[in-house]
Amino acid sequence: MRRSSNFRRYLIPLVLLGMIISLLLPRGEKLTAALEQEAKEAAAKDLRSYGAGTGRVYGLTENDRRDFNLGANPERRILQELGKRTDLIPQKGVLGGNMAFVLQESVVLNRHWVLAVFEDGHVRGQALYQFQINGQDEFSWKLLADQPD
Repeated sequence: MRRSSNFRRYLIPLVLLGMIISLLLPRGEKLTAALEQEAKEAAAKDLRSYGAGTGRVYGLTENDRRDFNLGANPERRILQELGKRTDLIPQKGVLGGNMAFVLQESVVLNRHWVLAVFEDGHVRGQALYQFQINGQDEFSWKLLADQPD
């Protein structure tokens, strides 16, 4: 009889513990999924929007951002500075079109190079530029390669 009473004394807490665990498991899975999603989003922010999902990293590192001291969005600032220099576009416009950079499709690759897209509404091309920032507002540019589309 003594064995039976010991068994009953432990049976109820064990059943309750099992029920509690079974109730917590779905929440734990949801929590784990939420944490995994948060980790993916944090990683995507680190990759920059240019290379998100490709495993490739484009853009400036945090050290570059501090060194350049160009404000909250240095990539945008670099592209805007290039956009002012249409004289660097290696291709001439056709049918009366004026060549301009397509900044939305251009990419700051790293602290040295920009891959820029340009067009005049009729023809397009891409060019690789090397840049240096000589001061807060002094940019120097050098065309390294170009390809008409």
